[in-house]
Amino acid sequence: MIETYQQRAVGFEAQAAREHRRFGRIAWLRVGVFLAGIAAAWLAYELANGWLATVVGLLSGGLFFAALQWHNRIGYQRDHLRFLAQINREEVQRLNGTYQPVHTGQQFADPHHPYTGDLDIFGPHSLFVLLNRTQTAVGGEMLARWLQKAAPADEIPVRQTAVAELAAALDWRQQFQATGRHHPDNPAHARLISDWLDATPTRLHTNRWLLVATYALPLLMAAAIGLAVFHNSVTYHLPMAVALLNIGVVGLVNKRIRHLTEQAYETSKPLRGYADLLRLVEQHPFEAEKLVALKAALASEGSRASEKIEQLSGISGNLMAAHNPYFGLLANGLVLWNLYWAIRLERWKANTQTDLPRWLDALAETEALCSLAGFAHANPQYAAPQPPPGLPQGGGEDASPPLGEGLFFSARNLGHPLILRERRVLNDFTLVGTGRTGIVTGSNMSGKSTFLRTVGINAVLAFAGAPVCATEMRLSHFRVFTSMRTQDSLEESVSSFYAELQRVKQLIDSLNDTEPVFYLLDEILKGTNSHDRHTGAKALIRQLHRHNAFGLVSTHDLALSEMTDELPDAAENFSFNSEITDGKLYFDYKLQHGVCRSFNASELMRQIGIEMEG
Repeated sequence: MIETYQQRAVGFEAQAAREHRRFGRIAWLRVGVFLAGIAAAWLAYELANGWLATVVGLLSGGLFFAALQWHNRIGYQRDHLRFLAQINREEVQRLNGTYQPVHTGQQFADPHHPYTGDLDIFGPHSLFVLLNRTQTAVGGEMLARWLQKAAPADEIPVRQTAVAELAAALDWRQQFQATGRHHPDNPAHARLISDWLDATPTRLHTNRWLLVATYALPLLMAAAIGLAVFHNSVTYHLPMAVALLNIGVVGLVNKRIRHLTEQAYETSKPLRGYADLLRLVEQHPFEAEKLVALKAALASEGSRASEKIEQLSGISGNLMAAHNPYFGLLANGLVLWNLYWAIRLERWKANTQTDLPRWLDALAETEALCSLAGFAHANPQYAAPQPPPGLPQGGGEDASPPLGEGLFFSARNLGHPLILRERRVLNDFTLVGTGRTGIVTGSNMSGKSTFLRTVGINAVLAFAGAPVCATEMRLSHFRVFTSMRTQDSLEESVSSFYAELQRVKQLIDSLNDTEPVFYLLDEILKGTNSHDRHTGAKALIRQLHRHNAFGLVSTHDLALSEMTDELPDAAENFSFNSEITDGKLYFDYKLQHGVCRSFNASELMRQIGIEMEG
């Protein structure tokens, strides 16, 4: 797959270079058209008269404007090709582990979240970075929400179908992604839009007298100008008087218009980029149920979302044009320019206020799905997770096993998606049964913690609707909870042991009989002495056994593995082992059934220079 992205990057770079050369040639053409126009107008004036010079000047201006538009289109296409090359280079970097994005999702990190901190969901080297191909702030926020909370059971297969369709549509997806890069977005834009929608309206568009004025006074100005031109008895004083009246009317509401204009202008900048993205969604012939529904959400009373947003952009641009004092004075004096476009803006907002959030949600979901699809395309060997055998695809009332019949997690060749493929070790793993705990023992650095994170992060992927790093996975629907990186806090005067107890309390408080929990507890109760750790861990496993939950507990405490004798239906032993050959430690990182047979703490201490007796 790396070769595919590399070839595309080289191809797009070559096309961009050609467009850049055209861009330079057309720049010189613009200069030539401008100079030729001036020369032609001057020659027409010298050889004929001022009217001919005016006509030539207007024609030359038209040619120059056409050349300018052509130049801008070539510049856009050049930039677009550069973006496409960059997107493919980023795909290569993701696959070889060198991708360093600006946006890491760190703003979504929450130390109190049930699992995101322990499973590297957000941050510089995180699942969010691996998945994220969104270009808008709303798209990034949507993807983050999908990673923070499992989708409903019936939503997951719907997303999977959409992801499969988008994964195959590589060209469209990358065109969509590149289009978003022409208008850089940030979270402040989403807040601006929300604030603008929530702002108290100025009610200009409901004022009957102002509505009448916007039509009657321009007509009065036209009549005054006509009288001044065609009747010698009428002087320019009449149009001037009407102009002063028009300016006065605009001045009465100018404060409200200025505030409205500033809001709209700041809002229209990100919306222009959103319109380009929405147009691509509106024009593409989707087949997946989810994508068809998102496309349908962009239609409103016979018009498209992109068209409506472009209207807003045009209205805002016309309002901002009047910020030029010369144009503003002339336009307001003639046709009450600011008032007319301010009323149009308010009317747009009143008619579209309820639609805009729906459009942005549809855009955000499309971007999130494209992110999952990009991940799926880059990793074709990954599998789409399925429900357990005997359970219907898509959830519903029968999607979760009844309490007591057993929760389910099973995977073949399960690996960690954040570990490079050449270093990744794959394991088969199955844990079935409500109240069942897998006790994972192993020596230092043998892979216990990494394995727990592997299981957890793939569950998060599955419940987001993404493919998982496995050749096959089946799992029931549950909530993930982890306790792995508990730390002390000087600021809050909390020891590491008490921090872990708080985390365990959070787990216990989250248990209920309707929403199953899958827990991953690393080195359980590590902050206390061996006796208390052993006693407390066994008590916690007994307690968890009585609830609608199951999961994994890693430990150095071999005595904890004896829980299989006490509660054979509640505990199951797994282990990671190491070997010492010629004084060197070797790890295979392969999960085995049973209790760990080898520990290496003494050998590790010898290797760093501690003189061990015996």
